[in-house]
Amino acid sequence: MVKASLSKRLLRNGAALLAIITVGSSISIPSVTPEPLTANAAMKAVPAKDSKSWKSFSHKVHFVKKDYKVYQDNWHAVSSSNKLFHKGYKANGKYKLSNGRTYYRLYNSKKTYLGYVNAKAVATNTASKVLKVPYVSQYKPVFAPWGCASAAMSMLLRYRGVKVNLRYAQNHLPMVPTKGGQKGNVYTGVGFGHVITAAALTKYSHHWTKRTANISKASANDIKMYVQGGYPVLFYGYSSYQKNNDKNRNHCKVIVGYKNGKFKVNDPLYYSSTAKAGTGGKNMKYDHGAISWESISHFKKEYGKHAMTIY
Repeated sequence: MVKASLSKRLLRNGAALLAIITVGSSISIPSVTPEPLTANAAMKAVPAKDSKSWKSFSHKVHFVKKDYKVYQDNWHAVSSSNKLFHKGYKANGKYKLSNGRTYYRLYNSKKTYLGYVNAKAVATNTASKVLKVPYVSQYKPVFAPWGCASAAMSMLLRYRGVKVNLRYAQNHLPMVPTKGGQKGNVYTGVGFGHVITAAALTKYSHHWTKRTANISKASANDIKMYVQGGYPVLFYGYSSYQKNNDKNRNHCKVIVGYKNGKFKVNDPLYYSSTAKAGTGGKNMKYDHGAISWESISHFKKEYGKHAMTIY
């Protein structure tokens, strides 16, 4: 009888303990990143607004990184940053987990709840970013005064650690009659009419890597988001030798940073990265030196909606 009574008490105590554990787990805050989604993580609720991990955060954000999941309640993945790349959303709060990672709570323009995502996947409109893109000249060590496309492309490739022989790149640049090819010799300028198109240059760059993409028609704001996401952008604009009445965008440059409403630009039309403004073709509207900061308003006037990037 004593053993039977003891067994009943143990069962009652065990049930009570189980109830306490169950209730406790239903209000716990995730302490680890929800990626990858696990059965244990799925049982943990999203932090409530009254929890210590939640803070107000009212900003517009854009997705600038791929391979991040978007979650709703109970760490249920409902989408990914791959599908939302460069789309804009409104953040009204952020959750900081015990592991130090932060997640933004997002809504669309119609105030429909999207979910929450790792803060590293998005950028705010005011976020600064400067990329360590190596400078490549179209004059030295390979003298190709009409070879800006290959030089600018090499900056993108070398940024990703891809080895590029600049002489080879200049020698094999697609030419007319190849579709989109350049018209005119890169070394002498004989027969020059136009530089290679962004589409053809992107295709040519695939000789080295498939990670380049033609992003022509991207807006200035789109380009800002690419840079904030860690992707330098090659764009077509004007050179320092440009005549003011010439509106053809026959020169390639690379945007390598953004800060305070300005783009940091690498212009290959100089002998070295230290070349100052006025040492090029003397058209001071565009002779800003090898590396310069250009206002977005100035960029918009120059940009011809032809560009490429590398992921």
